[in-house]
Amino acid sequence: MLYGHDGTIHGTKLVNVEVDKDGKVVSVWFRCCALPFDQTVVDDERAEEMRAMYGSRPMPELLAVDVSVDNQ
Repeated sequence: MLYGHDGTIHGTKLVNVEVDKDGKVVSVWFRCCALPFDQTVVDDERAEEMRAMYGSRPMPELLAVDVSVDNQ
């Protein structure tokens, strides 16, 4: 059995975004790695453009994230 093939987010090819009850992003994960993020509130036009983009074409698969940790 390979790590992450147990149905958890650790085995997916998606970024997992956790939000609080008000919709504010509190964490972003790829598999077991917490990723840095910022959050931008967009207007209705931009939101609709993004919904249409995700619905109109297949998205690429995410296989890995290259991270660097500065321990200074």
